Amino acid sequence: MSRIVPVIDVMGGRVVRAVGGRRELYEPIRSRLTPSTEPLAVAEALLAAVGARELYVADIDAIQGHRPHLDWLQPLIERGIAVMVDAGVKTAADAIPVAASGASIVAGTETLRNFDELARMVQSWDATRVVLSIDLKNGTVIGAEGEPLEVVERGRAAGVSRLIVLELARVGTGLGPGGVDLIRELRARFPDVELLAGGGVRGRPDLDALTSAGASAVLAASAIHDCRLSA
Repeated sequence: MSRIVPVIDVMGGRVVRAVGGRRELYEPIRSRLTPSTEPLAVAEALLAAVGARELYVADIDAIQGHRPHLDWLQPLIERGIAVMVDAGVKTAADAIPVAASGASIVAGTETLRNFDELARMVQSWDATRVVLSIDLKNGTVIGAEGEPLEVVERGRAAGVSRLIVLELARVGTGLGPGGVDLIRELRARFPDVELLAGGGVRGRPDLDALTSAGASAVLAASAIHDCRLSA
């Protein structure tokens, strides 16, 4: 059984509901778990709902070029929650605030300047603290040239051992995951990597499908908020 990793998207100091990567349409979250949109409260509710000890955070403001705001993570990190943060890092220098918070650094192809910078992150903070996110839109890699397998090869050459396959076009849509075949192919090609999958997960059947394909963990948000996925 794959691990469930709750996801929160934070914009303007509030948790928002991500839909298809179209950030101009993001609105404050409406959750069946909590009336709050405050990041820490929402994170606590998600973690409790699925019994997780891991959290993925997308700092949308930082991804769009603003300074990351990560102080709210400290109570979770101090409690031993393993947090991954996508703050739109382009370079190793951009990753310093994320690393200083105690979180792992998500380096997404959407924003990463090049794979030399990825290698610098691995050298600075160790492969366990750096996660390469293969950001996809309908199966096409965003921000990096090449097919997904080629991009992963470049990430592995940079020293990465943790990967996310994130189909942004399916996030929050309820269409189901689109990368099952890619996960299966990646698992066969790279049997030793930690492989996380996200985008479009609707409930337990999708979790089972991604697990069968070889995902180590599955990212989910809407399915947890809507009580379609629980511990």
